[in-house]
Amino acid sequence: MPMRRAIPASLFAALLTLAQFPSREPYPGQARVRIEVRDGSGQPAGVRLRVVDEAGDYFAPLGHLSLPDPTRRMAGDLLLGDAETSLYELHAYVYDGQLIDLPAGRYTFEARKGYEYAPVVKTVEITAAAGQAVRLDMKKFEDFEAKGWYPGDTHMHFPDPAGIRYEMECEGLRVCSLLLLKGGYRNGRAGDGHFQNVEHFRGLELQPVSDSRYFVKTGEEFRHGLLAHIIFQNLKSIVWPVSTGGLREGGVGGFDWPWMFQAMTDARDQGALVTWAHWPYPSLEAPLDIALGKVDSIDLLTTGSPFEHHPILVDIYKMHGPRVYKMAPVETYYHYLNCGFHVSMSSGSDKMAINPPLGSARTYVRTDGPLSYDSWIEGIRKGHTFVSTYPLLEFSVNGTGPGETIRFGDKPVAVKIHARAASIEPYDVLEIIHNGKVIASAKPGGAHREAVIEKNMTLERGGWIAARAHGRKMLPYGATWWKQPVFAHSSPVYLEADGRPAAAADSARLFLEQLGFLERWAEGEARFPSGEAKGEAIRNIAQARAVYRKLLQ
Repeated sequence: MPMRRAIPASLFAALLTLAQFPSREPYPGQARVRIEVRDGSGQPAGVRLRVVDEAGDYFAPLGHLSLPDPTRRMAGDLLLGDAETSLYELHAYVYDGQLIDLPAGRYTFEARKGYEYAPVVKTVEITAAAGQAVRLDMKKFEDFEAKGWYPGDTHMHFPDPAGIRYEMECEGLRVCSLLLLKGGYRNGRAGDGHFQNVEHFRGLELQPVSDSRYFVKTGEEFRHGLLAHIIFQNLKSIVWPVSTGGLREGGVGGFDWPWMFQAMTDARDQGALVTWAHWPYPSLEAPLDIALGKVDSIDLLTTGSPFEHHPILVDIYKMHGPRVYKMAPVETYYHYLNCGFHVSMSSGSDKMAINPPLGSARTYVRTDGPLSYDSWIEGIRKGHTFVSTYPLLEFSVNGTGPGETIRFGDKPVAVKIHARAASIEPYDVLEIIHNGKVIASAKPGGAHREAVIEKNMTLERGGWIAARAHGRKMLPYGATWWKQPVFAHSSPVYLEADGRPAAAADSARLFLEQLGFLERWAEGEARFPSGEAKGEAIRNIAQARAVYRKLLQ
């Protein structure tokens, strides 16, 4: 029996073992081919793989789906494509030693492994002979882990922990948060939902499939169909009732209580990280929670483009009325930064089925010390992050990285800004953003689409600076729901100047208006279990309003 590096026991690991030692011979006219996968150090590895013949027809490795079916939920397979045209492509997550049965002919093996490894495309001639092997050597074109940056996914509901552990290695991820939730639909009826992944919740304990390199833990998505969807990571105990509100998520007759503020307070009292899921869908309560310091990060890049509102989600979550709902998601985030709030950038896939990929939108975190789940979470809390759908991003101001603060007194200060991006997928521009405005840009070029900005400037007042890279290409992650552009964005470097903060009045007016919509909903439509609960909600709004009114000055 050939020796392989041990991987955690799981359904898919069992399938892999069966695929290596099947009970039957190949069908007549087929050869059984061994797929050998190595990383840059020559060690066995996992990859995302697609095998096609000269006609473009897909051939599935043993144990994998052979026909594209968007309704299937099977760990170890990935469906890419466009639901609008019904053009789909299957990919298989395979580990070194995987077997595949192929008729004699010419085949192309295309392998990917996250954002740091160069894709491998290899065309081979397969004969009828036994004992053939195809070797795929994956090599990093950028090694961000060597620089202390570790990629992870903050948000997924599928597959189970063992499937996540398998797929994250194939997608080049190191940390994943599986989230429990209450589903919104069952048997076609909104509100008659069921709890998902509660059985996997272990408090602060890692999932048993974790090891010294890969970390999986179960957290929670707390939801209301109008106020917010909130992620709690590193949670000691479940924040109940998990979902609130009416038919869509809370159940028949559900109260609009507790609000996100109360749930966030519960989670933060446990030491959990609080993240706004798939920003800004929905976000009616956002100006309250951010002003009162309850939000650690926002998941900007989960679905759709950060530069335009999602055509489906704005209607699902009734995002109409406040002016801020007409603004691009990333622009809204900038207005919160202009108000002086320190909110980190993070991201996750919200994976619920065999598309999109695990880590389709991922968070790179610079940790203090060795990587662990705890150090990764603390890196997000500190803003030592950038998010990406492919570009790899470097950014600093006077050598200070994302999440840090540069303080200067009552005189202007000279700074040097550095930004660099490189990417497997094409993007159009690398940019520096200062207090919401683009102040420098560079076009990518070369084999790895590298762009660099070195800029000197004098800062007159406080605020923030960040870097972003983006392009027009939309990634083929299925229906309109999951389409994403090639995009990356850093958390800001914050600027504090004595007596000279960034201009915040225009931003504060936006959120005061939104708080007015929230208050009118609370007074006229929201269902509270008691007068005391309603009074608490109104008092919270008043506290947030006072913060923004002070910024008007």
